[in-house]
Amino acid sequence: MKPKPNQVFFIFSLIAIAEITLLATGNHSYRFLTKPFLIPFLILLYIVSTKDKIHLPKDIIIWALLFSWAGDLFLMKDGFFIPGLISFLTAHFCYILFLSKTKSDQTSFFKLRPVMLIAVLAYLIELMYLLWPHLGGMKIPVLIYGITISVMLSAAFWQYQKLETRTALYFIVGAIFFVLSDSLLALNKFKTNFAMAEISIMSTYILAQLLIVLGAIKYRNNS
Repeated sequence: MKPKPNQVFFIFSLIAIAEITLLATGNHSYRFLTKPFLIPFLILLYIVSTKDKIHLPKDIIIWALLFSWAGDLFLMKDGFFIPGLISFLTAHFCYILFLSKTKSDQTSFFKLRPVMLIAVLAYLIELMYLLWPHLGGMKIPVLIYGITISVMLSAAFWQYQKLETRTALYFIVGAIFFVLSDSLLALNKFKTNFAMAEISIMSTYILAQLLIVLGAIKYRNNS
């Protein structure tokens, strides 16, 4: 029996709340019960919420989520930061590919005014300025990752007025939260530890993935 979208969303919400609660209470040893299940339930939510049949081997959103899931699992283990970085880098490439292929008869607001995307470049420069002295041998990998998430954010902004407003906003706000989550993770890892870092990183990450998936569902159902 196929589960209903609201049922899947409810379970996902419970897992997300439990994950943040475990972080807030310092019970990291129990996160194997929560973090590994976040992305699988988002994948299930995506599958059961779309009207048309999903071709799993070809669906870019599924691949983006699978690579994100791999990144989640890698980052749960000490010493697996690089595999986690590569997994999320690949996930971002998938999101970029998906966003670059959205179809519409409308013209993007930022296609008419591309200079406004300079704000994304300014953010990347400021982030790298803060991180660069602390990166050591990770300078090039982090720079490549920073460029990639900036392109992903730009691709999300490109959906404004190209797609229906609510769909575009799901992508834009989701991408903003994703960049924020990655930026907080990098600052916490390479520059300085800050209070409530893990809660901030996971909260923004969960919201990012959820909003992007909701945007993808809305886009598919409206296409």
